[in-house]
Amino acid sequence: MFISRITTVARTLTLATMIGVSALGAVTVANAQSAASVSSQDVTFLDGMAEEGITFTSPEAGIELAQHICGEFGDGASFDGVAAEGLENSSLSAYDVGYLIGGSVAVYCPRYTDELPA
Repeated sequence: MFISRITTVARTLTLATMIGVSALGAVTVANAQSAASVSSQDVTFLDGMAEEGITFTSPEAGIELAQHICGEFGDGASFDGVAAEGLENSSLSAYDVGYLIGGSVAVYCPRYTDELPA
């Protein structure tokens, strides 16, 4: 199976070279398309998290998590309930979970600001 993947990659690279597209160029195009799908709102959220040292496996994973947090509040969850879920399902500290929740609400669902502790 591993050998067939190498063969497939080699054929793809050969084909890319034959049509004048470098593998690096193809990766750049793919990254540009991925970056284009991130809105300025998403950048605000991701930058805020990065400033606090909170990182995600991908930008999309961070955005999905923030939207999940908003969905939890939309379903009637309390801050404590959302925080408990965050602590249970991550290796983040309590402070970081709170920061993540606050940032998610501030950027994606400010209508739930009243659910946050004062």
